[in-house]
Amino acid sequence: MNKYLIFLSFLFILFFACNRQKDQPVILKDKMITMITEISLAEAYAETYVLKDSALNKDSVLQQELKAVYQTNNVTPQAFAKSYQFYSSNPILFKEIIDSAHARAYRNKDRIYLSTSAN
Repeated sequence: MNKYLIFLSFLFILFFACNRQKDQPVILKDKMITMITEISLAEAYAETYVLKDSALNKDSVLQQELKAVYQTNNVTPQAFAKSYQFYSSNPILFKEIIDSAHARAYRNKDRIYLSTSAN
């Protein structure tokens, strides 16, 4: 009976250990914070500056900006989506990422504003 319980316990642990590996994010937390910050800036750019120019299509400009974010960070849109899904399914981690991205954007707002107003 003891051997049977030990065997079942081993299978149980092995099963959950294998499932845990599948649930790991593709993108590490710090890079995810960077990407969410950059994506937020791209969305704000598309909303704010592109709307002033009626010749530009907001959606196409946003897609170009997102493509640049993915290329800059060497991440595919699929990897980002998978990681976003992983982090959003873990509310504590997701809140840390969103709060950190917001704080980073807020800290850099003056630098970003000054560089865009100088042009």
